[in-house]
Amino acid sequence: MAKKASANSSSPVATDDEQKLRKKQAKREAKAMLVIEEAKKDVQKAEKKLAEAQATLEARTAHLRTLEENLAELRTPHEETEVSAPNAVSDNQDGLPELEYETETYTSS
Repeated sequence: MAKKASANSSSPVATDDEQKLRKKQAKREAKAMLVIEEAKKDVQKAEKKLAEAQATLEARTAHLRTLEENLAELRTPHEETEVSAPNAVSDNQDGLPELEYETETYTSS
């Protein structure tokens, strides 16, 4: 019976150790869960910030395109007038205005 008593007395001690280990494990799991939740919040915050930055980038890119198109429109008529101006001049290649000569017939008396 002495063996039974010693076996029974070691059992409660073993269960106490097991409970302590389970408690420590539960604490570790709880800490890990808190860290995971915090990391998830950080990821969501970063995703939100990224989405806002992406929207800002798209808006600014669209504005840039609009400005570039406006500049192109401003340049286009100016270039067309420069190109068409030399063509508007007649065949006179020297760029001087053409003079019209009057031909008079002189009659001798």
